[in-house]
Amino acid sequence: MTAVIEIRELGDHPADRGRVAALVAACSPESLRLRFLMGGPAVPAEVFRRYGRFLLAGTPALLASRDGVPVGLLNFVAENPGEAEIGILVADPWQRQGIGSALTRWLWASGRWPGWTVRATVRADNAGAEALLLRQGFRPVPSYERGERDFALVVPDWATMTDVMKEAADDADTPRADGAERRAAGADPRRRGDRHAGRGRARRGAAGLPAALLPGR
Repeated sequence: MTAVIEIRELGDHPADRGRVAALVAACSPESLRLRFLMGGPAVPAEVFRRYGRFLLAGTPALLASRDGVPVGLLNFVAENPGEAEIGILVADPWQRQGIGSALTRWLWASGRWPGWTVRATVRADNAGAEALLLRQGFRPVPSYERGERDFALVVPDWATMTDVMKEAADDADTPRADGAERRAAGADPRRRGDRHAGRGRARRGAAGLPAALLPGR
């Protein structure tokens, strides 16, 4: 039987904080390390204590649940008008089962951000996260941190976005400038700002490109 996944926006409620805490507890230290691009150990309880407020941040923050159990989280954080960063966390038992794709489809289908430039950052060895980004129509842009890869997308309207996603999925590993790539914008390499919500740590200067997208797909 196909699992029914419920997706909803989080609010400023104690119950939502508890749901996010439960999601973090269901994640392995490796998944949390990748989500926050951490260099050292990532103990779930400590990660939530330090970074829980960032996992609740976003306009919106989307929670995916099955039978009331949190299985995935998307943070869409707008720092400047028309620009945002995106981060996804998926509980280990649910990785590579379409949770990340379902969360991003909800985001694009809402029709609230056409024309926005959305950015994401992943570890260079995180093939699952890169594949998810490419299927959504993101394309690589110049990176300034060793061991990381940066991606960007200009969000089209939903009808066009479905074509972009199909096109990218059909040709995700091809470097030529196909239609999906032409519609994806390059990031401004001089963009500056903190990246707490994406990474769980601040970065400033030209290296400060945005959020980590997790291995769950």
